[in-house]
Amino acid sequence: MDYNATRSFTMTLAHRAVGDIRRGGFRQLRNYVDMCSSLAKRPQQKDFFAYAQKALQRTDSCYYSLVHNLLDTVDEDRLCTVGVNMGFGGLIYGASEMKKQADVDGKPFSWITAAHCGDPALPALVAAAEKKGSFVWVLDATEGDPSEAASLAKAFPKCAFGVLTAPEALTPDRVAQLAECLNVVVLPLLQSPELTPDVCHAARALKAKQMLYMLTVLVDDTCAEEALQDDWMESVAQEARLCMYARRPGISPEKSEVLRRGIVAGRLETGKPVLLLDWDADITYLNHRISDNTVWGSALQEGQTFPLQLHTGE
Repeated sequence: MDYNATRSFTMTLAHRAVGDIRRGGFRQLRNYVDMCSSLAKRPQQKDFFAYAQKALQRTDSCYYSLVHNLLDTVDEDRLCTVGVNMGFGGLIYGASEMKKQADVDGKPFSWITAAHCGDPALPALVAAAEKKGSFVWVLDATEGDPSEAASLAKAFPKCAFGVLTAPEALTPDRVAQLAECLNVVVLPLLQSPELTPDVCHAARALKAKQMLYMLTVLVDDTCAEEALQDDWMESVAQEARLCMYARRPGISPEKSEVLRRGIVAGRLETGKPVLLLDWDADITYLNHRISDNTVWGSALQEGQTFPLQLHTGE
């Protein structure tokens, strides 16, 4: 089957999985993971599903509460669209197709690309990337209007777009515009592990629209350990169940490792109310698992910066 047919089949399967999990509980979820593992062809894909099965052995792990929460609070079409576009399109089909080409010509490729929201060159860049098999974008809207991402997301429904934004920029009108797009994940950017009134208001506005969002927190030496404390996690859980940490430039190797170990340990701990992701290490790990030719993508114009580190030299 071509990509469109395969994607359509995967989307149907995703919706069926959601329905089955709602009816049959998490035994069905483990059955789906087993099925995906048996269908996986590449070692890194099999490793992923083996890890997923290990995580799901603990019925009191954060994964169970996360799945419950997502099914209860996020629109099903949105959940399936982002999952298929990012997981299947980005990490399975797209990455595999680009790896085939890279194995021949040795050229680097990216499954995820950073860009500035509102850049007039983006439609052409996204279209060109889509033809190659790259479907995942992270757009920086921290100094502008995050709803500018809506027209791009609607024009490219097979892609997934993460939108980094200042929490105070998420006004009701802008949230409503973004909510029209099923392929958007909103990433409110926190300058430190602190839930300001703006952060709380933004999270509640996104939740009210049944949107998929993830608090994104900048971390340095002064707050790396604080970011792993239980009281902070409990506070975050009141507003979001997904939280991603990103290291500020200059963080020490020691504190960076403390953060990484805490994030990984928290994923399998019992009673953790929030699933933690690691912008720097998780994407680097995925890149290394996909291919030696996989790199962090950047569509930034000369002189433009990005609020999160792009490890383009790795």
